[in-house]
Amino acid sequence: MIYTEFKRHLGKAGITVDGFASLLGVRPNSVSNHAKRSAVPVSYAVMAVLLGDAADRGIDCPKLLARYGIRQAKKPEGNLASIENYRERKSKLDKT
Repeated sequence: MIYTEFKRHLGKAGITVDGFASLLGVRPNSVSNHAKRSAVPVSYAVMAVLLGDAADRGIDCPKLLARYGIRQAKKPEGNLASIENYRERKSKLDKT
């Protein structure tokens, strides 16, 4: 499937490329890099088609996925959040 078609199906489902990447637990550029190749992997295509078709049938895809514990990861607030996450993890390790 070509990348533009992939994005169209995600759009119908109300999911951005960044959101799709978050659902899969990959970096957004891991998904968007496929635009350069024109085509997405079959696994991405299957998911996008199913999500788009579900949305066409009136199903709220993000809500459906959340029902099964599949949610988009929240983005950290830039470098500051990364530093805070590092400090929290380091503090927990230091206590053990």
